[in-house]
Amino acid sequence: MSPRHRQLAGSAIAQLRAHALAVTLELGPYSLRVVELDPDDMPKLRRHACLDLTHSRITLRRDLTPSQWMRAFVHTLVRVIHYSHATLIHASTEEHLTHSLASGLSQLARRNPQFTWALLRALNPHVRRSDSAPVRIAVGAVSWRVTLLTHKAATRLRVFGQADLQRRRLELDPALSGTQLAVIFLHELLHGLHDAVGVVDHTPPHVAHARESIALSRFLAHNPQAAGWWFGLLQARTDPARAMQARATPARSNPVRTGAARSSQAAVAGTRRSRAAGRHRVASRTRA
Repeated sequence: MSPRHRQLAGSAIAQLRAHALAVTLELGPYSLRVVELDPDDMPKLRRHACLDLTHSRITLRRDLTPSQWMRAFVHTLVRVIHYSHATLIHASTEEHLTHSLASGLSQLARRNPQFTWALLRALNPHVRRSDSAPVRIAVGAVSWRVTLLTHKAATRLRVFGQADLQRRRLELDPALSGTQLAVIFLHELLHGLHDAVGVVDHTPPHVAHARESIALSRFLAHNPQAAGWWFGLLQARTDPARAMQARATPARSNPVRTGAARSSQAAVAGTRRSRAAGRHRVASRTRA
């Protein structure tokens, strides 16, 4: 990281810190304040951050460095999102964790847009809003393609999207737009992040949350265009489907080819699918 980038990042974290201390976060049934305490006053002395729902607050140590503060804060956000979706139990599967975090983060962005934008800028000061869907994203240390399913394939497979873990491809239903597109994109992305960091069915919650917070922070930091596009989908400005529909034209790397090619591969090993059953969506790993 160059000195200039380090300076920008430090300034963005300071702005997020000041903003977080000044507002009330609305998430699920909770209205949470963010407070900083001296180390000796923390509810748990050796913790960098504590989630204190009894008093409707997130507490962080006042003496943390900017990077320590960011790690502790994002980790606590992941914890409260899962708690509000009842996915803290040991029986939670990888699919539970995936949709809990995808829907919870999207809800956070819709209900707290200024805070969420400050959070994205603290992770990467160069993030900008974008109307264009990403073509490639970095998932862990690996490059993935973002493509469209054909309408025929999406209907036949009964999916809104899927993450192909073997071919490193995130595939989305071209009919999606707005909030649903944002949630499904994040849902399928999280399958890829979980695979990269070893979050599986019945991973202990405290381990899963720690790995998720690190993986998600790195993704948003390394993919500012994707982060800005995802955020824009949740802000209800113009029709966000245009960017995805534009990707279906042959001039843009012909992404529809993928969905058509999957017509004879409905049981590809290592694929995560989000299946639609009425209004309820579940996901499963298909095996050859």
